Amino acid sequence: MSTQLARPNRRRVIPALVVGVAIIAALVYWRTSASADAGSPGAAPYDDPRAAGAITLCSADGKPVTEGSVDDRPFAAVALGETGLPAELDPAGTVATLFAYQPREGVSASEFSGTAITAAGLQADPASPVVVVPDNAWSLGDFVAAYPADLDGYVQLRLFLGTPAAGTLTDHPYDTADLHIDGDRWELVTGGSASCASATQTSEEN
Repeated sequence: MSTQLARPNRRRVIPALVVGVAIIAALVYWRTSASADAGSPGAAPYDDPRAAGAITLCSADGKPVTEGSVDDRPFAAVALGETGLPAELDPAGTVATLFAYQPREGVSASEFSGTAITAAGLQADPASPVVVVPDNAWSLGDFVAAYPADLDGYVQLRLFLGTPAAGTLTDHPYDTADLHIDGDRWELVTGGSASCASATQTSEEN
């Protein structure tokens, strides 16, 4: 009497393999996504209706700055804006100033508390704002000591333009960046992507 080995049913094996591969892929994706989400902050938990463009932070040697220590002085050497002076204003004597603000739960962006990080800097080109952050400017650690980052660790930067005739244009559209503070480190969550190539020359001139 001969014994015949049973052959696997291909119609059952192939679908089972496909399902198994799909499950494994889903688990890998879920773990990767969970790890990424756990290590990175999400979108800023507030809205600023006057935010017009983004601020790019640069080092003195012309490289983008996206993270660092809250004790760094300066936390970035140069801040580049995207939004120029409104066309209806006289550009003579245009200045730009970098401010930091404290987002708060249930408070509109216009009511955030904040302070100037830099002095007003005269602009060579009012259409392309540039602010140099000096070594003696407040660090982000200084700022959160005075204005705690109580809303999920966020700090908002604003770049305000101004003229002798119009004053500081806080009621006009301005450029912003969103920073996240975690212990003694900070990270840029939302910012610009302008070229930092001219930051070296700008910081040396100032």
